[in-house]
Amino acid sequence: MLIRTSNHTLKYSNQEKIDLYWRLVSDYKELLQKYINLIHSKRLPLKVMLTCKHLPTLNNITHSKWKQLCYREASEIYRGLLAKKKKFTKPEIKTHSINLNTDLWDIEYTLEGEFDGFIRIKTPYFQCGKKRAVSLKIPFRFHKQSNKFKDNDWVMNSSLRLSDNFSFSFYWNKEQEEKRTEGTQIGIDCGYKKLIACSDGEVYGKELEEVYKKISRKVQRSKAFKRALIERDNLTNKAVNDFFKEHSNVKDVICEKLKYVKHKSKFSKKFNNKLQRWSYTKTLNRLELLAQTKGFCLRFINPAYTSQTCSHCGVVIKSNRNGEIYHCSVCGVELDADVNAAINILRRGVYSPSNDEA
Repeated sequence: MLIRTSNHTLKYSNQEKIDLYWRLVSDYKELLQKYINLIHSKRLPLKVMLTCKHLPTLNNITHSKWKQLCYREASEIYRGLLAKKKKFTKPEIKTHSINLNTDLWDIEYTLEGEFDGFIRIKTPYFQCGKKRAVSLKIPFRFHKQSNKFKDNDWVMNSSLRLSDNFSFSFYWNKEQEEKRTEGTQIGIDCGYKKLIACSDGEVYGKELEEVYKKISRKVQRSKAFKRALIERDNLTNKAVNDFFKEHSNVKDVICEKLKYVKHKSKFSKKFNNKLQRWSYTKTLNRLELLAQTKGFCLRFINPAYTSQTCSHCGVVIKSNRNGEIYHCSVCGVELDADVNAAINILRRGVYSPSNDEA
């Protein structure tokens, strides 16, 4: 089963609803920390679940289901830490999200009007003088990402995530595609100057080098720096999507597994700063997501000598690669260096039975 999320902001809500949302998230986070403190000091038993009568009321959250939800999460966090190590300091909650089940929220779709629907959350606060909980009704619109899920047989599940950055997320489920048994095989080389070079000679993401340079010139955490990061991520996704559109019948994508690119490197400090923004990992993550949803196999091989080996005669000579060009001093073949590496990656992946698969 594949699970994805679509994030939605509170920009369509009025200030009263935003204030109530922030109060809810803040109070929950406070209660979660207090329950963890009590568990850590052994003043509250560590169990999977406790009934409401055993859970103290420590702040504005008095609703029994909310207290039980908060305790269950506190116990999960603490038991998770106990499973990893016997001694640890008291956990401190810095940022947090709330995962609600259908007992505490529902959704109402609208056929006409400004919004696509409303989520109605049963808050832990009670109306004055009544036993009925106050409801928080938040309008939303489906956007490009969520529409892709809707239009491609994804099903929204019964969970809702409330984040402390004034956003909420829907969860979407879909059965995983069976792996393809027919189709082509292709090797790809992920590079700094050309994000994806294919064994068939196609190249994608050549414009990203300028974006890496742009990011390295910006002041970190500035607005311009963040805009440049978004531009990089968008171009990375576009390059991967363009690759798959033109190779939609592929059954095996073979690439190299790079590790510690900067570790003990001989690159200059200036180039290492640019290399830090290289979106190699994001490219692989995007390919892995596509592999799950489209049904092709993503396989990894050892990258040793793929860029120094001649894809025509097989000789390994480091000096044959000169920048972006590979010229074999033995057989005389000349071609793009990254495409040459991609051909070697494909051959190594096809003839090596012990590859990792995604």
